[in-house]
Amino acid sequence: MDILIGILPALLWGVGPLIATKFGGKPVEQVLGTGYGQLAIGIIIYLFTRPAISFQEFLWPFLGGVAWAVAQYMQFSSFTKMNVSTAMPISTGLQLIEIPLCGVIFFGEWGSPLAKLIGFLSIALLILGTTCTSYVDKGVVRKKLDYKAGMPLLIIGSFGYTACSVFPRITNASGLVGLLPQTFGMFLGAVIVTFVLNGKEAFGYLKSKVTFKSGIIGLLGGLGTLAYLTSLKLNGVANAFPLTQMNVVVSTLGGLIILKENKNRKEIIFTFIGLLMIVVAAVLIGHLE
Repeated sequence: MDILIGILPALLWGVGPLIATKFGGKPVEQVLGTGYGQLAIGIIIYLFTRPAISFQEFLWPFLGGVAWAVAQYMQFSSFTKMNVSTAMPISTGLQLIEIPLCGVIFFGEWGSPLAKLIGFLSIALLILGTTCTSYVDKGVVRKKLDYKAGMPLLIIGSFGYTACSVFPRITNASGLVGLLPQTFGMFLGAVIVTFVLNGKEAFGYLKSKVTFKSGIIGLLGGLGTLAYLTSLKLNGVANAFPLTQMNVVVSTLGGLIILKENKNRKEIIFTFIGLLMIVVAAVLIGHLE
């Protein structure tokens, strides 16, 4: 059951890019809409469960949520400098290195030498698999990639995602306790980012049609956040986050089937090899103590 809860965020978060692509809009609208939906889920579940939340249990998930909003905007912005298939493996790879390392260094996870060996080999397999899923045949014409502008966005964003995963673990609170503070942080962080970057124009983004439509992403994401915060307690940081990266399977297959993205035979072969690597690595990590 613990592993099923750990995989659930991958399913709920994996459909987000598919919905965002269908709806379109600017990065700030997508981030705001996601923040709206996340907060709605956080409030609804809180009203039904009413968990007691101490100051520390509020503070750390809240700060993680704010960091997530900044990271999410950075990632969306990187797509304007580098295409999605190039940026996403870099973003995912950075997180797959940073977050499990934090779990091992700060929380003593993967205690035995064998667990560490299997864990780091699995992380390497995850990174390789994620890279394979986004393989682009050199024979296909692609737009020029601006690595100089895109890489700093991805690097800074990866620290925000890492904070979002690690901060709630500091108090070791349950998912129900951490959900409302983190979703509130996501919402407030998205609003702050929008106003800092757009000034008075931000008022228009707060109530745009695309922003409200993007709330669907947040509603699903909020449920995924609840499952993830629960997984952090059940499975630990080093195990919980890598399991969520199976969302690459959902997003990739959804892109091919639902969005009808074009890939040639060679790219499809690499994609399915990568997906197999990700599943195998996630299963291995999920069984580590």
